[in-house]
Amino acid sequence: MESDFASGMPEKPEVSLQEQLIESATTFIADIENRLGEGVEAPPVLEELRTARDDNADVPVLTAKIYELMIEQGMTYDQDPDTGALTTTTYDVKANLEIPEVKSEFAYLYKYGMTLIAKGVVDVDTVKSIVTERLIERTGLTPEKFDEWLGY
Repeated sequence: MESDFASGMPEKPEVSLQEQLIESATTFIADIENRLGEGVEAPPVLEELRTARDDNADVPVLTAKIYELMIEQGMTYDQDPDTGALTTTTYDVKANLEIPEVKSEFAYLYKYGMTLIAKGVVDVDTVKSIVTERLIERTGLTPEKFDEWLGY
């Protein structure tokens, strides 16, 4: 005997990618703000993301701002392993490029950008600009040396 219970349930409303990104932006902003240690300032891109969200920006803009905030979180803060609190990092990236964890963090963030391009949510030029300004410049390497450093 089959149940017709499911047929009595209303269908879930479809949520657009833009709506999903607005929800993700809201969650990400709140997460960063809640985890900032006392006296630690949020990165400027957090406000840029908030503005993009509040203005109902399109998918590429929201995606780029979320990606930029992801990078800034990984590059400018240290996370307390016990509390999750974020404090401003004093880590010298340029002096520690051969530390596996440093290379791994850069590789993850770089690959994430490539994934966004592959999904078609951000164009190549936007990701290239973000990667150049927010990742490559932190290493002191040229874009070619950066790719070589990561094994590309």
